Amino acid sequence: MNKLLESLLEATTTDLLRKQKSITKLFPEFPSRVKAIAGMGGIRLARTDVKNWFFKVHSGTKNGVWYENVLHFVNIVPELDRLIRNRKLWIKDRSRIDLNKLAHEFLRKINVRISCNCPAAQYWGPNYILSLSKYDAKYGDREGRPPKIRNPKKYGAYCKHMANVIKVLPFYKTTLAKWLTEFYDKDIKKFEEETKKEYGWIKKAAVKLGKKKEEEEKPKEEEEVEAA
Repeated sequence: MNKLLESLLEATTTDLLRKQKSITKLFPEFPSRVKAIAGMGGIRLARTDVKNWFFKVHSGTKNGVWYENVLHFVNIVPELDRLIRNRKLWIKDRSRIDLNKLAHEFLRKINVRISCNCPAAQYWGPNYILSLSKYDAKYGDREGRPPKIRNPKKYGAYCKHMANVIKVLPFYKTTLAKWLTEFYDKDIKKFEEETKKEYGWIKKAAVKLGKKKEEEEKPKEEEEVEAA
């Protein structure tokens, strides 16, 4: 399992991905159902806003039928603050955060709530399972009615459409980096400055800049002496 996927959703997806593995006890053919979606029409990132990504995912069985899948990012600003203080995510000269590294870790660590408007999400248990307090990962209205008939043992955590979304998320790292700068550029710059002060990088950068300036000016002084 891709490590990026192993900590993606609310409760950091480790819990949900572990829970999702049980889906084959209910549907042994679930992996093939997930793959079938790619052949039918696949996935499209339809739009984004300040907290949500909206995907269109094609039905795995019906031509021309699309379902909306939502990723709702939770506690974005506090998580950015925490991640930007991680020195490993900065570029070599420590002048700024490395946005690609930041995006990668953001996908791994951020809490998310999810939803799919397909019938299976409602009637086979995902909406109820995601609504449980131990996961708190249901976007939108919570579902309090357990799937007593179709999925009494509560196998899995989400439908095949959301399984496809989660599977492709690592490939959206560059898109995520652009999204972060579009909506959270001020926060990123603020946390960068605070981190530089915290680690004393501003002073070090100033000293380094001063030395560089001296080196650049030194040859000029020697040239003037020779000319005289």
